[in-house]
Amino acid sequence: MFSRRQFLKGALTAGAAGLIADGVFFEPRRIVVEKKTVAINILPQVFEGFRICQLTDIHHSPFVGIKFIEKVVEEANTLKPDLMVLTGDYVDDSHKYIEPAVSALRKLKSPNGIMAVLGNHDHWAGAELTKDIFNKYRVHVITNNNRLIEIKDKAICIAGVGDFMEDNQDLKKAFQGVPSDMPRILLSHNPDYAEVMPKNERVDLVLAGHTHGGQVRLPFSIAPVTMSKYGQKYTGGLVRLANTQVYVSRGVGVVGLPIRFNCPPEITLITLTRDARKV
Repeated sequence: MFSRRQFLKGALTAGAAGLIADGVFFEPRRIVVEKKTVAINILPQVFEGFRICQLTDIHHSPFVGIKFIEKVVEEANTLKPDLMVLTGDYVDDSHKYIEPAVSALRKLKSPNGIMAVLGNHDHWAGAELTKDIFNKYRVHVITNNNRLIEIKDKAICIAGVGDFMEDNQDLKKAFQGVPSDMPRILLSHNPDYAEVMPKNERVDLVLAGHTHGGQVRLPFSIAPVTMSKYGQKYTGGLVRLANTQVYVSRGVGVVGLPIRFNCPPEITLITLTRDARKV
């Protein structure tokens, strides 16, 4: 017969083992599609309902295999968005993973193509090589640059800046030539950039990643590690600032410990609206 103490000890041990198994083997592969409607009050009527699919922090490595990335791409394609955007960290730190990761991501499909910026890990693995491979596969890297998406005689601007840790951010250059009354969406790997972004360049929405949602979230969604100077603020979801709004994705892969707990991988689907009542 087990004593009460032995029983409780065994139950706690089994429970802890179960949580560890979930965090290592199950949750890192449980892809969740997060759908969010975001209001931009100057959005042209023809862009009402325009949908942007965001993938970030892929981190192809021994812990994030190519078959899993291909599964993410397949699921993203089923959403049939109007635009695909990638917000950095496609590999961990080794250059040997760059070509396979980008080769898988190039299979993303949308009528307006794929636009991308780089993250800090892409710089550590090889920024120029990453850009070259994206160019090879005709994926637009828009570091401190922009592209316009046009419907009929109206347009929105998708711009990007360099990584906040490892590159330069030139917001003025990113929006060079863009009319002041055109909606502006900015790709920035690191959400912390939104805190220091020049206020003389209007940005309607920032799409970011980098924080992984913390990878591990305790009760009440508290992440012990956030990879952000601003604590819990940018662990995930839509954050409204005085001068802009920032959507932070939890990302796809893992870095450091190959664990996710209460923080599953994310495919983001943003729907644009001009009517704040729809948010």
